[in-house]
Amino acid sequence: MHEVPLPPAGWQADLLPMLEDLARRDPRVRDVHVHGSAAGPARDLDCWSDLDLVVVTDDPRRVAHGVVERLLREMPPLFACDENEASTKHVTRLVFRDLRRLDITVRTPASDQPQGQTATSPPSEGDPMETLVNRYRFDAVLAAVKAARGDMLIGAHLTLQLARHVLVAAMLLRDRDAGTNHHRHGDAKWDTWAQRAAGVPAPYTVTGITVAIRSYTHMLDELVGQWDQALTGGHEPLLAMLTHVDCTARGPDLEITGA
Repeated sequence: MHEVPLPPAGWQADLLPMLEDLARRDPRVRDVHVHGSAAGPARDLDCWSDLDLVVVTDDPRRVAHGVVERLLREMPPLFACDENEASTKHVTRLVFRDLRRLDITVRTPASDQPQGQTATSPPSEGDPMETLVNRYRFDAVLAAVKAARGDMLIGAHLTLQLARHVLVAAMLLRDRDAGTNHHRHGDAKWDTWAQRAAGVPAPYTVTGITVAIRSYTHMLDELVGQWDQALTGGHEPLLAMLTHVDCTARGPDLEITGA
């Protein structure tokens, strides 16, 4: 497996000028500023930190698409992404294959989302299994980051979500085989995937999380291969990240990186 190193210290500050320039090329942009840990002291940043950028405009959706489109032309290949939007805000979260992570929030000048308004993910189009693989990768990376930070609560929650993604992959295959998504009874062929998921170690320690993610990733690839071989593999950034998480832990339940 090709080794993928963690991003170097200070990558957030190095990348920020380019991001600001990309955003300000759009005349509809009123303001651009950094948010989150990157807005604080440099000592609060480490290799696990992402970079949060806030772009202010009256047209969040179209400006967001333009910013992200320009960004993807400048950055390494994408590993996974997530989007959600409301009428006043569009959030794009990107994970690149070099393990740098960006959160880009494009919003209206009003700083708070109107009460009662809920952000939703854009409707999915295209291959449902491809969409699932992307969702799996995104959640798996976040689970690994939480494990590296010693956040067992969220790390465990996200890792358990990976089991759900694996079972959904099996459900998609069962539906395709049967020609319907209505099933009155179980199917021994596909029910075995629930049994296999039950055998994965509990993700309640750093080691438990990394072992579980590797197991679920292997299971997902088996299922995805039955759907479309072209969608299998390509998990090297995730697997490399898990190796780094293991190496930074003092023991199975302890973590030495900063918060």
